[in-house]
Amino acid sequence: MRRPARLTPLLAALLVLCLAPGLRAQELGAQELGEGWIMPSDETPGSLIPSRPDAPAAGEPVPTVQPSIRGRAGPAQIRRLIVSRLRLADARQRPQVLRQARCLAYAVYFEAQGETRLGQLAVAQVVLNRLRVPAYPKTICRVIADHGQFPWTTGDLTIRDAARFRIAWSVALHMMAGIFTDPTRGATHFYAPARVGAPAWAMPEAYLVTIGGHRFFRP
Repeated sequence: MRRPARLTPLLAALLVLCLAPGLRAQELGAQELGEGWIMPSDETPGSLIPSRPDAPAAGEPVPTVQPSIRGRAGPAQIRRLIVSRLRLADARQRPQVLRQARCLAYAVYFEAQGETRLGQLAVAQVVLNRLRVPAYPKTICRVIADHGQFPWTTGDLTIRDAARFRIAWSVALHMMAGIFTDPTRGATHFYAPARVGAPAWAMPEAYLVTIGGHRFFRP
């Protein structure tokens, strides 16, 4: 992940990925929420977070993420919140929302498919955090398409693991709906030390937290 540069259109394969809008709102169900909607029917939202968080660096506080809603909420309530907050029952709004969600799911899949749920939530949160920074575009798909920010967008976008993509899709919907708190402490950048060298912006004073295989920063 790099600093913002010239904005380029996202690959057509990403931008056209959205669900058909012709679904009646009163029939909105799991299928309409998107391909591979995942929310365990017998577990609470916290089940999306691993029981043991990713090991932090020595002497570093353990990163955590909590449901942003009060009290215990079952899967049905969480699903209703996602539908409500993302306005998925509105046939006019739904196609655009699901297009943005799918872009975010692609980012989670290609950047963090091997991470725990906590690591995946963190990667999704960085994209959402950029929406609040004036230097970046104002939609998820354009943030991801921003020139040079996510190198995978110029490569092969084939989804080879449907199960992992379904998880990424679920993570995207949950984070867009604000179901969980920010585990990255406001990060706008991350990189994987095991895969690439430290970028120029990865200065000690900008470092926030390590979650799984990624280090998170706010330069």
